Amino acid sequence: MGNYVGLDLALPGRWRTGFGLLDEIKRIYDVKTLSSRHEVIKHVVESMPKFVCIDAPLGLPRYGINRLVEIEARRRGLRLIPPLLGSMKSLTMYGMEIASILRKQGIAVLEVHPTSTLKILNITRQGFLKMITSTFNGPIISNKHELDALVAAFTCLLHDRGCTEELIGYEGEGSLVIPQSNCTYFI
Repeated sequence: MGNYVGLDLALPGRWRTGFGLLDEIKRIYDVKTLSSRHEVIKHVVESMPKFVCIDAPLGLPRYGINRLVEIEARRRGLRLIPPLLGSMKSLTMYGMEIASILRKQGIAVLEVHPTSTLKILNITRQGFLKMITSTFNGPIISNKHELDALVAAFTCLLHDRGCTEELIGYEGEGSLVIPQSNCTYFI
């Protein structure tokens, strides 16, 4: 049990980053929409999370534009955008930078994909929203980025409960944490 933070990461100055926090002990959630690298780091560190789950690629492919992670995800019917395709390259580099800063501060960082989490759990975003708001207390969730950040935080919670698996890439490519398909742990 503890705090779990999810980030729906976006490039500073171009889009907004969704921040989601699940506090399993106090049964509360919090969401914010952040604009800068400084805000992202500050809010994560202040939350003292057990895990941070980031919705952005956190590794580069060894070959081509896809990691082994994306190839394995596609085999399972999950659609991830290649980390080096167009503007994803900038997001991938930013995600790797944020992960590195957080890890240097002793924070465990995992790569997740909220859309894949929902697909595996067979729940819609609206269904997830209803589940979270009926179980935890928190503010109004004002946009998709905040909601996806909460889905990422929920993936962290599932990971802490041993209800996830990792799609692992070649050495140095990183991994993607997804729920186990037979996962029955719901708050």
